[in-house]
Amino acid sequence: MAEKLSHLKTDSIHDDLTRTTPIGLARYSSEFLEAALIADEKMGRRGGYEITAPVPVMFLVGQSIELSLKAYLLHRGISLEKLRTKFGHNLHKLLRKAKELELKKVVDFTEDELGTIEALNDLYASKQLQYIVTGAKIFPVFGPLQTATKKLVSAVCKEVGFTPKHLRE
Repeated sequence: MAEKLSHLKTDSIHDDLTRTTPIGLARYSSEFLEAALIADEKMGRRGGYEITAPVPVMFLVGQSIELSLKAYLLHRGISLEKLRTKFGHNLHKLLRKAKELELKKVVDFTEDELGTIEALNDLYASKQLQYIVTGAKIFPVFGPLQTATKKLVSAVCKEVGFTPKHLRE
């Protein structure tokens, strides 16, 4: 199987609109959020996680936000290649572009919610949620981040025509 796929370049797979769609990105986004919420139910009950969530939960939430924003932007005409090369994993850049393309008509965030996404971006875009970097960090308060992510995923899924089957309200 690997030999059959070896001729495909990663770039070509990820730039193929027949293989990566807004609905597919929305589906993955909702599944990453669901996984984050399930992990938080288990891990987040432990001492020390009263305000912020465990690192794996934060990573899953970041992935969910990234995929939701990319689903929205792809739906609004931004190319897969541009999403990959210009925006990458930077939630700030993705959110800024989504706002330019009228995201506010789809979802309305509070300033606190936006602040938690920005705080998460500092850790997420720099891969500090995947690879440990010692020293002081600012983690977002999980309550408003969770609310913002749920709002975003729900709104984007509706916008692109995907109905999450298992995401809890």
